[in-house]
Amino acid sequence: MSLYLWTLLPLALLHLWFFTRRKRAFRFQLLLDLVLAAVVGPALLSGGDLNPIRCIQGSSPFVNVEWSPRTALQPTQSDLVLQFHPWWEEARRQVLRGRMPLIQPGVGAGLPLLANGQTGLAAPVMLPVWLHGPERGTTIMAFWKLELAGLGAFLLLLRVWRLRWTAAAVGGVAWAGSPYFVGWLLVPLAWATAALPWTWWAACWVMRRRAPRWGPAAVGLGFGWLMGGGLHPETAAIVCGSALLAAFFLHPRRWRRLIAIVAVAGVAAIALAWPTVGYIKASSRAALGAHGAANREGLPWSIQRDLVRQIVVPASMGHPGRADWRPSYPHAPGAAGVGGVLLALVAAGRMRRRYRRLALAAGAATGLGLVLLVRIPPLDVLLVRIPPLDQMTVPRFGVLIPWGIIVIAALALDGALDGRVRPTLQRLVPAIVMAVFALWAAPWHLRLPVDVGLVALSVAAAFVVGLLRRRSLLPLLAAGELALLALGINPMADPADRLPRPALLERLVDMQAADPCRVMGIRRALPPNLAARYGLRDFRASGPVRPAPFARLMGVLGEPRTILGGPLERAPVGLCGAWGVGLAVTPSGRELPGWEREYSDADGTIWSNPLLLPEVRVVGRVVPAPNDPGALLQLVEDVDFESAALVTPGTPPVRAASATLEIRQRTPSRLRVTVACDGPCLLVLAQPWAPGWEASVDGRSVQPVLADLAGLGVVVPAGRHEVELAYHPWRWQRSPLLP
Repeated sequence: MSLYLWTLLPLALLHLWFFTRRKRAFRFQLLLDLVLAAVVGPALLSGGDLNPIRCIQGSSPFVNVEWSPRTALQPTQSDLVLQFHPWWEEARRQVLRGRMPLIQPGVGAGLPLLANGQTGLAAPVMLPVWLHGPERGTTIMAFWKLELAGLGAFLLLLRVWRLRWTAAAVGGVAWAGSPYFVGWLLVPLAWATAALPWTWWAACWVMRRRAPRWGPAAVGLGFGWLMGGGLHPETAAIVCGSALLAAFFLHPRRWRRLIAIVAVAGVAAIALAWPTVGYIKASSRAALGAHGAANREGLPWSIQRDLVRQIVVPASMGHPGRADWRPSYPHAPGAAGVGGVLLALVAAGRMRRRYRRLALAAGAATGLGLVLLVRIPPLDVLLVRIPPLDQMTVPRFGVLIPWGIIVIAALALDGALDGRVRPTLQRLVPAIVMAVFALWAAPWHLRLPVDVGLVALSVAAAFVVGLLRRRSLLPLLAAGELALLALGINPMADPADRLPRPALLERLVDMQAADPCRVMGIRRALPPNLAARYGLRDFRASGPVRPAPFARLMGVLGEPRTILGGPLERAPVGLCGAWGVGLAVTPSGRELPGWEREYSDADGTIWSNPLLLPEVRVVGRVVPAPNDPGALLQLVEDVDFESAALVTPGTPPVRAASATLEIRQRTPSRLRVTVACDGPCLLVLAQPWAPGWEASVDGRSVQPVLADLAGLGVVVPAGRHEVELAYHPWRWQRSPLLP
């Protein structure tokens, strides 16, 4: 019932208001309903969720799960299930208990949660998640993202730029149904994408001759909230930047207003996202992209070719919701194109003179997106050296490609409706280009005939538009094509399948409840982050922002050197025990040296750690960790972690024969203990260091040290002392713990 109260009921009221007050908006809403029906309709009709949960079905212990027939397989989406849903569920749990969700105990041995930048705590649009949980909240938000995107683009074209209804309707429905937007619909990035036409509207409004003096400050605050509200800072910055670029093209003499907007937006965004700023600076992402090195590597020709194919003919590489998808998803998901109708409309007519600056702004946005997504030299080589582009994920600029094409197509159609129709041969050029690219992509090699049909549909639609004389049918034709392309990209799932519970997982939950400890999966077993949804505390973490020392620790365990992380290949029993990992899961047939087998079935094996140590301990000896990976691997096998800890070179010496520990307070973000030792000793907390962690001994601030490669340590002098570790994410500073 909550699904309908949040979607169909407000939509019916919106229809009624449009019908009685805004006839043109009502006609557009009927077109937008086609896209809503294609994307969200299956979930609304059946009461299901938009949830790609079956992406885990090949991983232990979910290999033999019996899924409901209503739960569709979407093998190319996993971020929602393995990252956002665990983050949102933990944030929701803590908020409902009246706590600020600073730390997520169930992910990454206690990594920061608020600082990861995508929990959306400062965003009211996340309210459905907080009230109804991640799965149902995602479905409700997907519905309103589509509505916000389509209505915003339509009103911008109709009310602000004064285009004819047909041109505005085509642009609005195209933006809501564009494959790029639909492909990212279920994750927070789509909120920033849906807001793009509204940011352009705000920028145009504030640049008017009679705009109020408080206008730049108001727009700057709105842009700052969008960038710092925890939805997707990077895409939000691209969206806001494109709006300011367009405003500059339209009104270059009023550039001072743009400076004011940038200043206010920057202050607001940094104030909201200050913990995230520090977290990113200390992350493995920043280390991999040091000095822009990651962005300076060009793309192979094969990927550039596939990207161009997808932009021109979105379905030419297969369908991401079915079994014939060729590229790695979501590299330009479903294509950064707009379909045959919109691409053909680019050549429909000559735009009116008053819109030439607007066309130039849209062309600049499209060009910027193409250069950075496809990596077109030599411009890309220059752009990726300009801060902050040198540190950004440049494929995110792909969002500008469909938007720019849509604006240019709407302007061209408006010109054609004004009688400025191009000759037939010129109107057919986009269709001929699409046909060439479709043949080049060899769509007949796709596994499913329906996907071959989609390619043929887009090409045929482009030819129809080039020859069509009744342009009043164009909005319906565009809505129909994009609705067919959108079918199945975001899969529906039965609510009963939200958290499948195979026998091995039930046994793991029972074992962890009987003897609390952390758990971990080896190789493709127990995907990272997902364990937190079952009340388990996962040692691993998957996400775009993780502290650099934690990524180094995962590398010692065999994780590939990527930003998001990956499967672990090794589980040194001593090091894992020092991190409080008492249980591990492996696929069936995989041995785990040094661990003890506890349970096994067709889905995998559970192992226990005989060297499990408390997560808070005191040691009297430290061992410097070498920088050489081979030497470090050997050292990890030899260290007795019960009496010693690994530290970075330069850590003060520790020599204590005996030490006692009394824990006075332990929460995810604070530790207070009393330590007594006969010589300098080291307090070790098996929780990853992150910017904002502070230490004190007897009330005096001291510098924490890295213990066991990524954990928190405090050197305690001889005697009896009160030691505290506390996490204050708003008080981070550049740490000497980082290189």
